[in-house]
Amino acid sequence: MKNLLVVVDYQTDFVTGALGFAQAQALEKGIAEKVRQHLAQGGFVIFTKDTHTQDYLNTPEGKFLPVAHCIKDTEGHKLYGSLSAYEETADFSVRIIEKNNFGSAALAEEACALLNGTPDSIELCGVVTNICVISNAILLQTAFPNATLTVHANLCAAVGSAHQEALSIMAGLGMHIV
Repeated sequence: MKNLLVVVDYQTDFVTGALGFAQAQALEKGIAEKVRQHLAQGGFVIFTKDTHTQDYLNTPEGKFLPVAHCIKDTEGHKLYGSLSAYEETADFSVRIIEKNNFGSAALAEEACALLNGTPDSIELCGVVTNICVISNAILLQTAFPNATLTVHANLCAAVGSAHQEALSIMAGLGMHIV
């Protein structure tokens, strides 16, 4: 069985930096434990990293969300807290994908390369539920229609009611919300 865990954008700028928020801070221990357990059970992990350049504010996304964040080679771009240890890991079961938009078009391709085939199950966690988590969940569901897709509600966060609204949409698309 090929099991994939995707940790979406759990980076410093989304936790304590430019776009940080309290709900994201509370996720670190749970996400770190989920990654550890997943790897111990023989699963594979992909971390996505929101990645922008200094000209971010001139991009379409920068005009929509005019807060410079996750600029490549800054502290805000790094995985947050204890998860930063995976930045330099040599573990063949872990990959990091940099993406310059909400969703990653390369995520499905990287998943196939990492697993040497298609995943049987995909689990997601991370931030921000109503933007990057939902975008990548839909892309993965589209790429792998036969995989079971599970979103860990308690390991995702967004500000205000957007978290629950995004979870409801994903449930309506047939994803398992646990």
